[in-house]
Amino acid sequence: MLNLFKHELFSRRFAILGWGIGLALFGAMYVGMYSQMADYLPTLGEIPLYQSMGMNIGSLEGFLASAVVQFLPIMLVSYVVISSTATLAGEEENGTLELIVTMPLARWQIVSIKALALSAAVLIILTIASLGSTATFIIIQNMIVTNISALDLFIIILSGWPLLMAFLMIGLFLGAYLPSRRTASMALTIFVIISYFGKILVISLPSLEVIKFLFLFTHFDTSPEIFSKGIEPVGALILLGVAAVFFILALLSFERRDITTGLWSWQRANR
Repeated sequence: MLNLFKHELFSRRFAILGWGIGLALFGAMYVGMYSQMADYLPTLGEIPLYQSMGMNIGSLEGFLASAVVQFLPIMLVSYVVISSTATLAGEEENGTLELIVTMPLARWQIVSIKALALSAAVLIILTIASLGSTATFIIIQNMIVTNISALDLFIIILSGWPLLMAFLMIGLFLGAYLPSRRTASMALTIFVIISYFGKILVISLPSLEVIKFLFLFTHFDTSPEIFSKGIEPVGALILLGVAAVFFILALLSFERRDITTGLWSWQRANR
């Protein structure tokens, strides 16, 4: 099991470094821009488009929450969609999954190792990204007046990991349940888009408050208050709970999967 985990993580080393460094530079760029944009942000924060998206950029806390804490995980979702749906369905299409299942491992062990490796890869990428933003914040800290510490920023950026875990396990399930990587990728992409714009609709239309729990982004706190009140544990637990449920569904689906057939689940059941 350990050898497979090492292989899974090592095979993603270039993606981890590429995404990590890219997001670190993205976060560093926005954090570094604050000192030059501070005087203009209160005016920009009054723009209706920003307000409709729940972005309060009129203060340092709001700017960091909206431009860094929120967008780093959103951008990393692209990697989650690609990697999670490619892990089972994609490996089946390129023929490597047939070799893996011949190993002396139960199918649930294979899925568990792959899920663990993907989770670790996403956490490493987000940590690298957080370090880039935090390092820049330390550099400009003497140029601004704030009660935020570098450690606060580092930990709060990492609070996006439960959201990524939820999408990751949904993608793993779709890769185990649906017949092809393309189908699984499209389904997860649509779900991510609905979740994101569903959050925006809930902000714009209070009448949708009763269904906001259906949109995963609503459980990810990106309000300026996160720097004063801290990370909301309820939202993180809900997202990790969603991840756990879909991980179990991925295990059950992969146990029943007839590898190399490329069939839908109801077609497999009739074989």
